[in-house]
Amino acid sequence: MNSEISNSSLKETLEPVELRLAQSEKAGKAAELSLALQITQHEKAISSLRWELDAVRSEPKLHDVVAELEERTREMDQLLQSKCAEIEDYDDRILEQVNSLAVPSHKLTL
Repeated sequence: MNSEISNSSLKETLEPVELRLAQSEKAGKAAELSLALQITQHEKAISSLRWELDAVRSEPKLHDVVAELEERTREMDQLLQSKCAEIEDYDDRILEQVNSLAVPSHKLTL
């Protein structure tokens, strides 16, 4: 009889423990699922950020672009000055030729 009471007492004690165990297992599975979803979201976010970072890194740096444009502008200025000098020299030669052919009293000047 004493063993029956002990057995009954153990069963009564075990029932709430088993209930708490089932609840804990259910909460554990829910936490695992939530964690798996969070991991997936974080992986997507990290992937997106890496893609953006690669895009930013692949763009030329503004400083480099400005320096290149300044250099090209200097080159074009030098070319323009050279061409202007050539045109002025050409104009001077043409004017000399025209003056050498013209009547001495009607010489042209610019």
